Amino acid sequence: MDIIQYILNIFNVMLNTIINYLSVNRILALLTAFLMAGGIASMINKNFIIKYFGSETPKYISYTVSAISGTLLAVCSCTILPLFASIYKRGAGIGPATTFLFSGPAINVLAIFYSAALLGWDIGFLRAVFAIFVSVLIGLSMGFIFKDHDVKRKFKVPKTKSISSRPMYQTVIFFALQFSMLLVITASPKLFPALSTPLIGNFLLKHLLFIILGVFLAVSVKIWFREEEIKKWLKESFSLLKIVFPLLILGVAIAGAIKAIIPPKYIVMYVGDNSLSSNFVASFIGALMYFATLTEVPIIKALMDLGMNVGPAMALLLAGPSLSIPTILTISKVLGKTKALTYLGLVVVFSTLCGYLAGNLLS
Repeated sequence: MDIIQYILNIFNVMLNTIINYLSVNRILALLTAFLMAGGIASMINKNFIIKYFGSETPKYISYTVSAISGTLLAVCSCTILPLFASIYKRGAGIGPATTFLFSGPAINVLAIFYSAALLGWDIGFLRAVFAIFVSVLIGLSMGFIFKDHDVKRKFKVPKTKSISSRPMYQTVIFFALQFSMLLVITASPKLFPALSTPLIGNFLLKHLLFIILGVFLAVSVKIWFREEEIKKWLKESFSLLKIVFPLLILGVAIAGAIKAIIPPKYIVMYVGDNSLSSNFVASFIGALMYFATLTEVPIIKALMDLGMNVGPAMALLLAGPSLSIPTILTISKVLGKTKALTYLGLVVVFSTLCGYLAGNLLS
């Protein structure tokens, strides 16, 4: 293969990666996440966010809420970004915000159960424990390293009683509908095969349920919200979309190029034992590569079948879903390059250590 063919192959892989990324389900999931994030930015009481995620909130409250709030979200490292940007914009401390950023993709229930079903319950259980533990460690580290950052932002924590200015039941229903839409459209066919039942051609049961929930959302918004509130919600959602989506596409393209340049056999070659170097390689590769929701599990299963050690597999399970080139590019826009690279380093280091520990425990 000459150099021109080699370059054309890379571009072809990049293009196919982008095309595969822009599946109907992923687009619907991203749009829902952006709408949900826009709702947080425009409708949630800023003081309420600061109360539970702010830098002055007791750590046992802010980090507990941050670590477990992503448990039910079946989202990847990209889908979590608009939600992260939104709570950070509304005053969340850098520590709790980055804890949420890591925990969202790493500890969602679908990923944990799918890991257990495909890789074994010992790996699935350890993944859940390590993910929660690492998310808090990363947040605490970010909060300590950049302890002056939140002070300079000058977000205070005034007293607040309500999550928003509208009735509680309206706020709960508004977000519950979007949350349900996100869960339905990202439901794994492995764990919830019924939702992937074909109705007409490629139109699945999950698509019908998504539309029904969307209709309920549209009707409730029309009835409960004033026109200016709807415009503000959509404006905030679109603002986040303009910032995040181009970076996602760029990042996915770069990830595709990496897949074309680095043959899988070399990845397996360097992660066949449980040394710290093998775990570091797995963590670093996982931090750069993009894994759509749950796709890391069958990929890692295939690598383990080819000889990948359980330690590097755990490191990849932790770093892969929680970080990617799109994530790095986007959080650098939100937090700045220094903080984004620090976050990257912390994910790689803690994933490496947890992978090494898992390898010793499970070998």
